Amino acid sequence: MRSRRSISDIVAVVLLIVIAIAAAVIIYMWLSGLIGSVHTSTSATQVKLEITGASVTTSSSAYNVQATVYNPPDSPSTSITVGELEFTNGTMICSTNEIKYTPSSTTTITPSGSATVSFTCTVTATAKPGTPVEVVLVTTQGVQVSYTTSVS
Repeated sequence: MRSRRSISDIVAVVLLIVIAIAAAVIIYMWLSGLIGSVHTSTSATQVKLEITGASVTTSSSAYNVQATVYNPPDSPSTSITVGELEFTNGTMICSTNEIKYTPSSTTTITPSGSATVSFTCTVTATAKPGTPVEVVLVTTQGVQVSYTTSVS
């Protein structure tokens, strides 16, 4: 006699696989929600800082970067911790953590506020005048904002 597998065996295996996958997805979603709710401090996704304009000038030994930064009303107060200058392909030209604010009394950009930040960094890669570059600012929350301009 020939042995035949019934359709119910195949259906049972398929149902077990579907139940296992569904259970894994539900556990993953539950853990993601649980871990996500633990963060009570300012989240990096809440920071919406914008660079509204920037200029880059060069001398023989340094780049002088100046950027106007706006913090929208629904974004928390923040500060700039690092300023970087990069080629548009992402290659680093220079970086510094010595940020200056204008007015000098400003060190934190409040919601609906704006400030001019500037930094000077030493030349590690040369960018001729007219070369497109990106000004990248990093906030205390670790959020990076960038603005494309050209060296003058």
